[in-house]
Amino acid sequence: MIRKNNVKITLFVWDTPKRISWGKWNPKIEIKFVPYSKYFQGFIAAIFYRVWSLWNHADQYLINFIYHGEGILPKKSKIYYVLHSPASLIPHRYEFIQRKYIKYKNLTFISVSEFVKKSSEPYFGSEKNTVINHGLDFSKIDSKNNYLEDGKLKILTVAALESWKGIQDVISSFSEDEIKQNFEYHIFGEGPFYNELYHQIKKYNAEDSILLMGRSSNVESLYCNYDIYCQLSTGEAFGLSVIEAMAAGLPTIVYNIPPFDLLFPSEEVIKIEKNSKEQLKHELLDLQLIDKRQKVGFKGQKYVLDTFTIEKMADNYYDLLND
Repeated sequence: MIRKNNVKITLFVWDTPKRISWGKWNPKIEIKFVPYSKYFQGFIAAIFYRVWSLWNHADQYLINFIYHGEGILPKKSKIYYVLHSPASLIPHRYEFIQRKYIKYKNLTFISVSEFVKKSSEPYFGSEKNTVINHGLDFSKIDSKNNYLEDGKLKILTVAALESWKGIQDVISSFSEDEIKQNFEYHIFGEGPFYNELYHQIKKYNAEDSILLMGRSSNVESLYCNYDIYCQLSTGEAFGLSVIEAMAAGLPTIVYNIPPFDLLFPSEEVIKIEKNSKEQLKHELLDLQLIDKRQKVGFKGQKYVLDTFTIEKMADNYYDLLND
C-alpha cells in the first residue's frame, strides 16, 4: 500500500525477549515497541497506546484486537477492526467485543472472509462490516514442476494440532489398507492435540505411513515436495496454508463447508462432504492418476494467483480507508 500511495504507517507492537530480524523496513513505516513484560502486558500496552496516540495523531487506526490495551485508543477516531476468526471459535471474545464496540462512534469491522462476516452478524449486524480477503506474496512459494511419482503419493497438511483442524479425519482414512499401501501423510505443526493424533496413528498401525513432523520455519519451500494437500478443518476463518498449497500447484482437498464453499469454485479444488470417509478415500485414489493431479493442481494454482494477491488486498484496504 505504501509503495503505490502517499501513506505513512506507524505500528504499535509488543516487544519480545528475542526480536525477529525482518531486515530493512521502508522509511514510510515506523515501529513503536511496547516494552516486554512477562506480566501485565495488556496494562502496560494501554499506557503506551494512550501516550503514543496523544503525541502522534493518526487519521485512522487499524486494530486486530480490542482486549489487549487497544480499548484505550481515542473512541472518536476512525477505527477499523480486523476480524481474523469466526465467532464459532471464540464466542466469549465476540461477546466481549459486542459490549465494547457500541462505545465507538466510527468503528468499522473488516472480515477476512464471508464466513467470518456472517458469523459476526448476530453480534454486530452487517452494515459496518466489509470483507477483505487475505493476500499473499506468492514469490516466496516454490512451485511444483513435476507431477510424476514412482512410489507412494505424499499427502501434506500444515496446521496447528487442534481437533477442529480435521487432521484426525485424514488419519482415519489410513485404517484402509489400500490407502496405507499407496500414500504417505506428513503433518507439519504443533499443538495440544498431538497425543490424540499420535495414539490414533498407532491404533491404525500407520507409523510407517504417517509422520508428525513438528514445526517448520520454511514451509513455503515444502509444498512443492508433496503430491496432495488435505485440510479438512471446520471453522476456518480463511485458510492461508490452503492458499499457499494451491499456489504451489498442489491438488487440494477440503470440506465443502464455510469458508471454502464460497472461497473456491468447485473446479479449482476438490470439495468433499464433511466426515465422509468414503468420499475422501475415493478422491485420494482418483488422484493417483497423474493427469487428474496436474489438472486440479494447475486450475487451483491459476485461481489463487489471480485472486488472492497481496496487491489486491492492499488496494482493497486503501480504497476502504479512503472511502
